[in-house]
Amino acid sequence: MRLLSRDDILEALEALARELEATGVEPREEIVLAGGAALVLLFNARDATRDVDAFPVGSTGFAAVRRAAQRVAAILGLPDDWLNDGAKGYLNGLLPGQVVLERPALLVRALVPQQLLAMKLSAWRDDVDIADARRLLAEIPGTRTEVWNLVEPFLVPGRGLKANYAFDDLWETERGS
Repeated sequence: MRLLSRDDILEALEALARELEATGVEPREEIVLAGGAALVLLFNARDATRDVDAFPVGSTGFAAVRRAAQRVAAILGLPDDWLNDGAKGYLNGLLPGQVVLERPALLVRALVPQQLLAMKLSAWRDDVDIADARRLLAEIPGTRTEVWNLVEPFLVPGRGLKANYAFDDLWETERGS
């Protein structure tokens, strides 16, 4: 399985923007990145990720973006699902944050750090999630209660207890009691 580096992700997003522009998409498509891609691009949390988790903003849907992503996959030799919404099971709400790429046909943002952390705490599957959560916690200032209050609204219903235990472990490891 090919991993996508920071340069690979940016090249693919640039190609996606060009494909959308070539098809004359209006209004401009907007997507929000989550997961490993956001961590690679914004925080240099790791060297690569296996895919780019993205979600559409607005009512235009994801169809034009999906078609353009398929063409990009063929052009760049990427897996067909390099751009996908596979992390949607960990998404509760959508709060776009920092701009990653802005082109005439495409605006790409990342989720805000507190929502990215909520997703990692909700998933809490492996060492990668733990390392990502550790990096995200470093980005969010405040007391334990303040940080939890920023994260909690984005937790997936039904995963709150698991996320709370994960947060407690993470907090104690990183910042002490």
